Amino acid sequence: MNEPIDIYIPCYQPDEYLDRCLRSIFKHTRGDYNVTVIVGKRSIAKNRNQGLRKSASEWICSLDADCEVTQDGWLELLLETARSRPEVGIVGAKIVMHDGKIFSAGTGPDGYPMLYGEQDTGQREIVEEVHAVSENCLLMRKGIFEFDEWFWQSRSSEGQDACIRLRQQGYKIIYDGRVKIQHDKYPRKSSPFNWDHIYFHLKHPSTYLDHYRKRRRSGK
Repeated sequence: MNEPIDIYIPCYQPDEYLDRCLRSIFKHTRGDYNVTVIVGKRSIAKNRNQGLRKSASEWICSLDADCEVTQDGWLELLLETARSRPEVGIVGAKIVMHDGKIFSAGTGPDGYPMLYGEQDTGQREIVEEVHAVSENCLLMRKGIFEFDEWFWQSRSSEGQDACIRLRQQGYKIIYDGRVKIQHDKYPRKSSPFNWDHIYFHLKHPSTYLDHYRKRRRSGK
């Protein structure tokens, strides 16, 4: 890496997950980098924006506190992908749960994470443009966006919204499946009528229509 990279960790409160996350970064990350933990009992979008505003790097890495880095050279690979094309706005990784099941391998046009729930056997270890990537691990270009702080329940909506807005500006969202990040804590299930879900579809009504058409075609 030619310049220091800022890695920030949005965190509701310090716990054993944060400790594991930090240890994994220190173990597997080489080069010149800075780590900042953003602690705040506020929305995850606000915590993410705190990290974006504090950073001085051209590229900023956000890693959620309940995630672990599992391989050497992970940040170099993400940076290589980020710098491969001038229009790249965000690069995301493959997210695998602690039980070996895939949480996200990029998000398709239907708004759903690819390969969700499949046992990870090395599928989709590719670099590919996608509609969105999981916000659990993001490498982001500084100064082109902030997360919408009206999202406050932390159900991935703020990440998908950011990817949609960046695509509308002409930026590319890239999935780099060569980088695998372990997600240690399954998200809590929530009602489809929670605020984040409703607000997301109010902002992006076509996503609701696509979801409805898919359900009609599948007969569900």
